[in-house]
Parts: sequence; structure tokens; C-alpha cells
Amino acid sequence: MGGATRALGAVRHLANVAYVPRVRRAAVLRLRRAPNCFQPHNDTAPDRYPETFALIRDLLADRDQLRILSFGCSTGDEVFTLRTYLPTAEITGLDISAGNIRDCRRRLRRSGDALVSFRRARDASGEPTGHYDAILAMAVFRHGDLAIGHPGSCAGSVTFAAFERTIAGLARTLRSGGYLVIDHSNFAFADTATGGAFEVVAVRPVTDADRAGTPQYGPDDRVVAEGAQREIVFRKR
Repeated sequence: MGGATRALGAVRHLANVAYVPRVRRAAVLRLRRAPNCFQPHNDTAPDRYPETFALIRDLLADRDQLRILSFGCSTGDEVFTLRTYLPTAEITGLDISAGNIRDCRRRLRRSGDALVSFRRARDASGEPTGHYDAILAMAVFRHGDLAIGHPGSCAGSVTFAAFERTIAGLARTLRSGGYLVIDHSNFAFADTATGGAFEVVAVRPVTDADRAGTPQYGPDDRVVAEGAQREIVFRKR
């Protein structure tokens, strides 16, 4: 009976890979071991982080001609949600998955929003220096596989070195006084060399779901104990 159950599970998984786009895309990214792929899964939903989005709206309330970057935009829910909070901002979405970007662009054609754009990219190297007022990386620097068993080292899935390099690239594209938002990450921004150029603006309590789903790793890629809070919003000095 156990063998039959496992076989049925394997068949269902193969069917998902074949017919469910988000599952297929995650499988392809894994198989290709795509460089700089922190999160192969593209689970998303509209308005997932309302308190954070509202905070960014309030922090930027006195600025005109806003430019916002959604890094790891998946299929676009974050970008189109941000439009409701920042109705006149120029919003760019970047994602490593070509399929995700195709979905985003289809949605964009339906919306007709001339101030939204999407590009396929694994990092911010193609973005201009000092361009953005805010950059959001929500559940991007979090590899879903690390939630299974909480391995003592994350090196088989992601590395701190790649995180630090990518963060430095994002920081370069942020204007002085701009805001960087990093939440649901396997790594702490404070551990990077870039972190010293920022001040902490907002923290949030660590939940049991955080500890279960997003274990924390240090610069040596080894699991670390976590305190009671996570720093999530930073202002570039």
C-alpha cells in the first residue's frame, strides 16, 4: 500500500510539473541551477504585505515622480498592488523567470498602465545608479526548500555571498534617502558590508511561521539562532 501511495504521489508531481506553470517553472529553475536564483517558487497573491506597503506609501508621501522597483516580482501581483498604494509612481518589476515576465506583460497589456514595466533579470546590474526611491524584495531571498528539515547549511540551495553581491547591486540603484525593504529572507541585511550605509527604519516581531518557513543563516552559510525581531525596512544614508 505504501508503494502504491508513493507511486501515485510521483505521478501527481509529474502531472503538476507538466501542466501547472508555477510548478513547471520552479522545476526548470532547479534543474538548470539558474545563477542567482534565490527562490525558485513563484507563489504570490495580491496585497500580501499591506502594512509594509502602507508604510512605504507614508514614507514617500512628500516626494514627487516616484520610482519603485519590485525585485523578484513573480507574476506581478506585488507590482499591481503597489499601484493602488502609489497611484502615480513609475514601477518596475524584475524577475529571473521568463515565464513569470510573460505573465506580467500579459497583465500589463490588459491594464494599459504606461508607468509600469517588466524585465527579465537575475540582478540589478542593468538598472541605473541612484534611480529608485524604494526597492522591495519580499520573500525573494528565501529558498523554499530550506523550510524542509532546516538543514544546518544553506549552501546547497543559496549562499550568503550571492545574497551580499545582489544586495550591493540593489543598493547601488537606490537614491540617497531611498528605502530598501527586505522581508522573509534567509539572511540578515545587517550581516552585509552594504548594511553599514543604511539606517533601520522598521522592524517586526518574529513569528513561529517565520522560524518554521524561513530559517536564518549567517555569512558562513550555517544556520543561526534568531532573536525576537527582524529588521525589514532600511533607509540609505
